[in-house]
Amino acid sequence: MRRFGLALLLLLCIGFNTASAAVVSRIAAVVNRDVITTYQLDQKLQEQLAKREQQPSPAQLGALRQELLSRMIEEALVQQRVDELRLSVTEDEIETALLDVQQKNQLTREELEDAVTMQGMDFQAYRDNLSQQILRYKLIGEEVRSQVDVPEREIVEYYRAHLDDYRLAPEIHLSAITFPISEKASDQERQKIKAVVLEALQRLQNKEDFDQVVDSYNLTYGATGLDMGKVAYGDLNPAFLAAIEEVPDGGYSEPVEMATAVYLLRINQRLPGGLRQFDEVKFDIYQTILDQKTDARIKEWTKSLKNKAFIDIRL
Repeated sequence: MRRFGLALLLLLCIGFNTASAAVVSRIAAVVNRDVITTYQLDQKLQEQLAKREQQPSPAQLGALRQELLSRMIEEALVQQRVDELRLSVTEDEIETALLDVQQKNQLTREELEDAVTMQGMDFQAYRDNLSQQILRYKLIGEEVRSQVDVPEREIVEYYRAHLDDYRLAPEIHLSAITFPISEKASDQERQKIKAVVLEALQRLQNKEDFDQVVDSYNLTYGATGLDMGKVAYGDLNPAFLAAIEEVPDGGYSEPVEMATAVYLLRINQRLPGGLRQFDEVKFDIYQTILDQKTDARIKEWTKSLKNKAFIDIRL
């Protein structure tokens, strides 16, 4: 099941709220057996306007209202198709989707409930909306994705046409030990720190453990170790770049003195870059083409639903 981000899910689901019997409302559209009222439409319009910092002009307001009505008609057709196929969602599926949202956004259940509440939505309503989204995803999977094919030939052609997208710049994987120093430090204080750094370098060159060396200078000199990860050469500080130029993999640079720190750099690995191989990116390309085809097929499928339906717009 596709994972749903929190921000997306909080905005999803143009549902069909039942208008209060006390509210006098005209019919905006009839979609087969369903009726969309002007009350429902105006509710959706107000929800959209509440999210905007700047209010639209009368012409823009009219266009937005028509767009929302079109979307509500499509939602009605989709829901009717879900009902026809008797698709359903289990509690386990809803719970799995909720856990996906929590994991993706690094939230506990309580934090997720608070976030939903802050958006002005009851959590049960949020679960109901999520259930509807799962149903629609199932429907699209059954009626659209199952009809989409991505042959190997298309994947290869895409790869060849987009080779520049798969070129990797040369990178270097670095670690660093930082010895902080005050910008106002005297020359004598700086010389003392540099002597300590040279002592640490000697220990590292004698194959002492990196983390143990860092720890031994942490309390007295505030030394810290950092895995800098993979860095493109062009993104490196020029002083760092010069210091590591002749250093082999696994080796250490000479001390690099800056205004507020002295650094030792370890070259973990040099990565030459080049073209990513087809097998490395094959699945990503497949997914890209699949999504493109699915989007196009959804538009065709939605158009087909509209063409087969009885739709009477009365605005």
